[in-house]
This record gives sequence, structure tokens and C-alpha cells, in this order.
Amino acid sequence: MYRSYDKSMSVIEDVKTILGKTPSPQTKIKESPKTILIVEDDTILLEMYKDKFIKEGFAVLTAGNGKEGLEKTIEQKPNIILLDLMMPVMNGEMMLRKLREFPQFKRLPIIVLTNAGEVDNIRQTKRYDNACDFLIKSNVSIEDVVQKVKFWLPAFLT
Repeated sequence: MYRSYDKSMSVIEDVKTILGKTPSPQTKIKESPKTILIVEDDTILLEMYKDKFIKEGFAVLTAGNGKEGLEKTIEQKPNIILLDLMMPVMNGEMMLRKLREFPQFKRLPIIVLTNAGEVDNIRQTKRYDNACDFLIKSNVSIEDVVQKVKFWLPAFLT
């Protein structure tokens, strides 16, 4: 299969491309989707965020409580976590503390998404467990949440 000659390329670049040494400028290398774990006990919110992040090109994992979230994080190793604080079985604060005990998850970006009445929990969690951001559900739109995830993710992938 022959390519049309691209005047911006030198003969050496053409040979390298033909031999498979470098991708041609027209070839886009497809990245695998980044994985987000959404830990939320409100099934309506969970499904809403799941659908939105799938539409944004993410692979999405879900958990209904902190225990399940901790297990999925250890097994699946997501790139970022969206974490509610108030949940049954194991709350988000405990999940975050346990997760930070594992060296491989010390820098994993975690965004806490919680209710306005939990401001004291936010302060305590921020002080001890290094979540990268805290969002109050009633103060942010789903678009705001997506933008925060896209903002924080690249900083932790380098």
C-alpha cells in the first residue's frame, strides 16, 4: 500500500514510517480510556454520573459503599475516584483513610463529592487524607464535576 508523498517529510522520515519506526503524522495513537470509580450510595446520582462519564469517554466502575469502593480500587486500580462521604457499611472518610495506607494509592486522585451538611467532615478529611478536591453536591452541576475530574486527572498521570 503506497502513501501519497507528503512534502513536509524528508526521505529519512518516509523510510522510518514505512519501516514502522515512527508513526506517520496522519496516524493518531488511540489512548485507552481513563477509568473513574464512582462511590455513591444514592443510585439515582450514581447512574446519572455513570452515564455522563461514559458519554465523556471514561471507563466507569461503580460502588455503593466505601467497602465495595475499597475492594474495587484494589482490584481494578482506577485512574481517579469520585467519593461520597456519607454511606452505609463503610463511609467515604474511612475508605479514604484505608486507601491511603497502600503505597500504590497515596497519589491516586480522589474528589470528595458530598452534601452541604458535612462541611466539618470535609475539613477533617482534607486535613488528614489528601483528597485533591471537595465538592458540595448542591453547589455543583454534573458539568462542574466532569470539569474537575478532567482538571485533576492529568496532574496525577505524569
